[in-house]
Amino acid sequence: MARRKKKHTLRNTLIYLGVILSLSALAYVNRQVESYLTSRISTFQLKNIKIHGNVILTRRQILNLCGVKEGEKFLTVKPAEIAQKMLRSPFIKTASVVYSLPSTLHISVKERRPIAFVLQKELLLVDNEGVLLPFPKIKGYTWNLPVINGLEAKIGKVGQRTTSQKLLKAIEVLQYVQFMKSPLWSMIAAVDLSDEKVLQISLIRGGAKVRCNYEDYQSELYVLNLYIENYLNWDQLADIEYIDLRFEDRLILKNKKKQG
Repeated sequence: MARRKKKHTLRNTLIYLGVILSLSALAYVNRQVESYLTSRISTFQLKNIKIHGNVILTRRQILNLCGVKEGEKFLTVKPAEIAQKMLRSPFIKTASVVYSLPSTLHISVKERRPIAFVLQKELLLVDNEGVLLPFPKIKGYTWNLPVINGLEAKIGKVGQRTTSQKLLKAIEVLQYVQFMKSPLWSMIAAVDLSDEKVLQISLIRGGAKVRCNYEDYQSELYVLNLYIENYLNWDQLADIEYIDLRFEDRLILKNKKKQG
């Protein structure tokens, strides 16, 4: 019985030593492979930088932000650091950077998309989260967006979310119009928040004013959408002075007085 127990202990010891030796061998091989790959990668040069997702920012602007140039050694390029640098631009919401061996760097960005102009001392843009953006100069790019005016003198800092509750309300209204997938979206020229009780929307083609309540704008703009889809004659849009939606059971439309 003692001899059998002794053999069992010896076998377990040999198995344990075998496992230790195997793990040591694997660790050694792994270190050698890692050393080899590191030495090989250290000779790789960055030959191609591919940028994905940019519409507002140009390739040159993005490269200036990240500070990476073609020809650099791969080991000097730190993807996490580059992604962090990209976020310095108020237009970039998220950024990711990855290698593609042997010589390509992929930079992917998600830009903030403006929903409207903001008329202050300078012309700004604002996205659907209320982040204020500087006006970028892009040749050949048309900004077909409404203007929000009638705001406080101070609405916050560029690159940060606005502190203006009025501006956030206007963004909420514009998002609702987009959500409806209404033709009204392409008709809005401006949103005026000067009046504390009445939300006023100016339309294109003559500047007809749409008046609605701050608190009940959803149902009122829904009624306007039905009117636009079923009854509005686009050729007569310029003749309209205002459309008042503030009455529960009716839509009031007044035409401009014709001259002569």
